[in-house]
Amino acid sequence: MQYRLASWKNHLLNKPGRLALASSIPSSIPTYYMQVSWLPQSICDTIDQTTRNFIWRDSNNKGIHLVGWDKIAPPKIQGGLGIRPAREASICLLEKIVWDMAQSSNKLWVDLL
Repeated sequence: MQYRLASWKNHLLNKPGRLALASSIPSSIPTYYMQVSWLPQSICDTIDQTTRNFIWRDSNNKGIHLVGWDKIAPPKIQGGLGIRPAREASICLLEKIVWDMAQSSNKLWVDLL
């Protein structure tokens, strides 16, 4: 994930561009792993930290975080920027599997489990 974000050369993007890219890349790369296994808190913290650093720091790894993560992470309706924390995304994806197991027992993978 860090390689993908660094390859965009974030010094060429403004803050809204970084925000749009940071909300799409971290949500798409670890999604498969979040669906099939429980990620440790340390990995979720690393994903969140990588996202924060991409938004606020430049290509020289300089810059300060101007707004706290607790104000950025809430949904846009609640005044945040709509970036999902990795732990919440992981829990939601695993709950989706549990919901599928409870609601649709005619699927092959549910029968196998």
